[in-house]
Amino acid sequence: MARAAAKRRPPARRHDPGRKHKDAGGQRYEDTLFFNRLRKNAKWVFVFLILVFGLGFVLLGVGSGGLNLGDIFNGVGGSSGGPSVSKPLKATQKNPNDATAWKDLATAYDAKGDYTLGLPAWQQYTRLRPRDVDGLNSLAQDYSQQIQTLTAQAQVAQLEAEQAQPTSFGPPTDSPLGRALGSLSDPLAQSQSTLTGTAYQNAISALQQASGELVAVYQRIAKLQPTDPGVQLQLAGNAETAGDLPVAIAAYKRFIELAPDDATVPQARARITSLEKQLAGSSAAPQG
Repeated sequence: MARAAAKRRPPARRHDPGRKHKDAGGQRYEDTLFFNRLRKNAKWVFVFLILVFGLGFVLLGVGSGGLNLGDIFNGVGGSSGGPSVSKPLKATQKNPNDATAWKDLATAYDAKGDYTLGLPAWQQYTRLRPRDVDGLNSLAQDYSQQIQTLTAQAQVAQLEAEQAQPTSFGPPTDSPLGRALGSLSDPLAQSQSTLTGTAYQNAISALQQASGELVAVYQRIAKLQPTDPGVQLQLAGNAETAGDLPVAIAAYKRFIELAPDDATVPQARARITSLEKQLAGSSAAPQG
């Protein structure tokens, strides 16, 4: 009996550390561990965490010091957010007579606020398309921007010139040596005064030149739109600012002819009277 029972009893299993264990329900022991279950049944969580940390570094600028959320959204659809400069620039270099390329280049510069480079591009475009009023108006706008910059520079140069006026140095004028030597000019201050004075004169010259060129642009527009009173008023105002009194007077008179019922006619008449007096006074002044 005992021998028969021993035969029916299953042999004892030896413990194997490398053996995959299963519980009573047939599930492996390793599968019951939390991270193993997470890795097997919820792999998307790891993908989500990777995306969260990755986007956190990019969007918040962690460790980069540069990018932020605004930068990323501003960059969507284009790296610069404005028209390209390089493409029309290459086109103008390839064909200097390509008016469309010059217009695109000028527009791209203006969009970036670079009126210094936009101005010569509009100049070239209006040479190729002299009857394009829109192009001439854009050229006038860039001249206006340049005049604003030059006006500010002239004001700074004037202030520096006033502050650099030479001073006297030496012994007191009431002392015997001071009475003997008199007042001497400081050579360093004199040199600085000369430099600042020259810079001021250069700034004024550049401002006058730009103002004159702006008047010339409005004269071109006025020829293309001879019945537009607004153009005449712009021409008159800019000519007056530039000191071109005859052009300003003629433009004010033409404005009154085109728009006699306009509310600004009384001011235009007053400007005509004032400018004619100035012109008569400058003509009567002795030359020399």
